[in-house]
Amino acid sequence: MTLVIVTCGLVPPAWATGPLGPEIRFFSRSGQDPVDDLVFFRGQLGILRPTFTDNRLYAAYRIMLGGRFSEAQARQLLARCCDAPETLSDAETSWNDLRKRVAGVPPAQDPRYGGYRRRPENMQLFDVSCSPNAYRNSAATLRARIAEHGANSRLVRDWVIGQDAVLLNCYEDSPLPEELPRNAPAWLKADLAYQIAAAYFYRLDYARAGQLFAEIGRDASSPWQKTARYLVARCAVHAAIEDKTPKLIADAQQAIDALATDPQLADYRAEAPKLASLLAFAARPQARARELERALLAAELPAALPFELRDFLLLERTGARNTDLGAWIYDIDVLTTSGREQDVAAAKADALSRWREQRNLPWLVAALMHLSPGDEDVAAAVAASRAIEAGSPAYYTLAWHRLRLLIGENKQEEARAELDQILDGRPLPEGVENLMRYHRMKLARDLDEFVRYALRRGEFVMYLPDPRTKLGATALPLRSTTSFPYDFGAMLKWRTELFQPNPQYFDTDATAAMSFVMPLPLMARVAQSDRLPPNMQSDVALAVWTRAVLLDDTETATALAPIVARHFPQYGAGWKAYQGAATPQQKKIEAALLLLRLPGASPWFASGLGYPYMRDQIGLVATRWWSREDADNQGAPDAADITLCDDCALPLQFAPPAFLTSQDRERARNEVARLRQLPGAPAYLGAIIIAWANAQPRDPRVPEALHLVVRATRYGEMNTATSKAAYTLLHNRYRGNPWTSKTPLWFTAPKDE
Repeated sequence: MTLVIVTCGLVPPAWATGPLGPEIRFFSRSGQDPVDDLVFFRGQLGILRPTFTDNRLYAAYRIMLGGRFSEAQARQLLARCCDAPETLSDAETSWNDLRKRVAGVPPAQDPRYGGYRRRPENMQLFDVSCSPNAYRNSAATLRARIAEHGANSRLVRDWVIGQDAVLLNCYEDSPLPEELPRNAPAWLKADLAYQIAAAYFYRLDYARAGQLFAEIGRDASSPWQKTARYLVARCAVHAAIEDKTPKLIADAQQAIDALATDPQLADYRAEAPKLASLLAFAARPQARARELERALLAAELPAALPFELRDFLLLERTGARNTDLGAWIYDIDVLTTSGREQDVAAAKADALSRWREQRNLPWLVAALMHLSPGDEDVAAAVAASRAIEAGSPAYYTLAWHRLRLLIGENKQEEARAELDQILDGRPLPEGVENLMRYHRMKLARDLDEFVRYALRRGEFVMYLPDPRTKLGATALPLRSTTSFPYDFGAMLKWRTELFQPNPQYFDTDATAAMSFVMPLPLMARVAQSDRLPPNMQSDVALAVWTRAVLLDDTETATALAPIVARHFPQYGAGWKAYQGAATPQQKKIEAALLLLRLPGASPWFASGLGYPYMRDQIGLVATRWWSREDADNQGAPDAADITLCDDCALPLQFAPPAFLTSQDRERARNEVARLRQLPGAPAYLGAIIIAWANAQPRDPRVPEALHLVVRATRYGEMNTATSKAAYTLLHNRYRGNPWTSKTPLWFTAPKDE
């Protein structure tokens, strides 16, 4: 489990290839809302998913039991955990920049080849002594010493050298700061005593550090007296955590009590409960987990909510199931954090057992998330879910999994009726609607229904490949003022639909159906559908036309050509030549000439943005044309275990839409098999063009066509033989042609080097 606030993303299925660029996300993985993240904490949970961050799963559990969050509390749970906006690099940089101002200071050492000292499990997360506190406090103290004595002071230089020695002890035992001369000023002697005690603390020698801090605490003249007395308690707590003996635990508790009651330490009194929590975390974890559960579910939430939640999740992350809340989070989280079947099976058994015993809403949700069609508890869980009203925060989660189970048990009419009621009812959030459409598309009774439910509203554009990070996610629609990372601005600004409300695309279930189980004539009807928005008709028509060309289906390709031509009018002469070609062979040549100008063309359908550039542009972050690898990666068309979303931990298995007949699927299977026998685009198109160039050497279009073949072998799938043959023919036969001078090289595939 993790406390990092994270977010959404759809990863392409196994058959998709190519570098990751900007992609459309149809539902968030982490629960991020495209408009307002606070709506989740107001009870609009959408469809809960195992990839939701643990803070959201905790919030969902509390909300389903009737609990609430204030806006301030919700923002605490959305913020970086535990009041820690500064990173180690920030603190270290601040210290290093400041020490450079001091005259005569030697260059800083970088000892971190082995990293920080290892701490007991879980404790590294709590021990901020070195990272970042040591550097942050060192910088603050140095700033004060410079203000008092000046950056050119020899004494300040000696202080910095001593502090460098202290900080080295964060990594390994290092020499202590050197002793001072007897005539050193009192402030420097006091600082040195504190530095030596701190060095022992960083060495994890808490006994010696505690003794030295106690001595400083008895020195009324030391400016560090109160801080040292507080650190005596910290040393006692850390020592108890390290060894967990009854005496050390008792000593630590006594030190905490002294800190809490000492009137001279009022500035540090707020630290006492934090130290008590830390001690309880390590010394009595089961009891502490139960205490924290009560606090996290109480009507009045603790002021230190993020800290309490962090401690709780760390205690429960191993699946010990000391608490009901911890068990619920773990049993859901294990669906995505563990690849071990036995872990998932144990979580399923636990979820079902707790639901049978408690019959409450959170465990009904967990049970439905774990159940598979045919399980003995399905009927009871489905019946219980029907009793939950539409206003419940769990309603959409229960409905989605209920429908999943009904479809899985072949109760299609029942599922279809309920889905139509949901989808035709009140407006749904994008993510909820898209996931419901996933179910409904599988139940499509005809091609029109397929297109209707295949179209999904984009929720985000994601720029980064990590599906569980919020960074790089931009809600749709985009605005003219939207800033883009990397070079994605030029890539995306031509996509006018991204800047309009509710841009629509196909998700992976639709593109899988069209790529693998839908025969070419039905694909052509999809391309001609009035339901497709212009951006989708352009992509679908180009892919279907490309597939028809490769399958030598001249009739279908000719019928689609006017639609494709409408979206690529800049090649009007080429489309006119294609449509006017008298023979299938001549049409194939004209098609090859057009396809060489369209690096975004492929017979395999891509979800979302697909090829993100304009279809006739060579893009830097995309797969150009199609490759033999694309064909080799195609799965069996009817494989029931193909997962459409590897990273979302939802059971999104591929299934052919209901209206497709066995004859449709068989024809599609044969077409896919034929496509898999063809080479990649550069070799396929190059062979056509080279044969044509040899047969019609006087055609004025030949030199440019040969140039385009060589270009394709550079930016598409490299093919040494094709590249060299086109280059050689161009340079031997058309030496004075401008296209020859524009083609100075041919390209060798890596395997041929």
